[in-house]
Amino acid sequence: MARHSFISFGVIALALIGTTASAEKKAEPLAIKLSSSFAPAETDVQVRMRVEPDSRARQLVLEWVSDDLSGGSHVVNLEGDRAAASHSYAIKRMSEGQYRVTAILRLNDGTEIRRAAEVTVVGMGSFGRTNSGGAQGSAGGKLPAGRK
Repeated sequence: MARHSFISFGVIALALIGTTASAEKKAEPLAIKLSSSFAPAETDVQVRMRVEPDSRARQLVLEWVSDDLSGGSHVVNLEGDRAAASHSYAIKRMSEGQYRVTAILRLNDGTEIRRAAEVTVVGMGSFGRTNSGGAQGSAGGKLPAGRK
């Protein structure tokens, strides 16, 4: 019976240690998640960012740069710990390429916290667009001989 009590005590002690360790683990100040790591050309990629409430938080910058060094950015001004925790932004009509998407949290003391993710945009690029003005198909846009 004493052995059973010792094992029960050990299990309870391990459970308490695990609970304490998880409670001590502090949430990340900035997280980024993309709607997809692969996307077809000319579609939107949704970027979701989470900023832990912090009185020092002043600005959230989202940047995306492709392998040919084209890209863009979007800025969200924050009001410290009163700012929303979740932020979302759609990068619209992305062209073909490999992109690095970076979220930068700027604090009032000048420090920056960065998180990045990658997305590959695949497709026909400009050759697949229907508004390019060029003829499509081998018949030059005409119907086959048997159809009118």
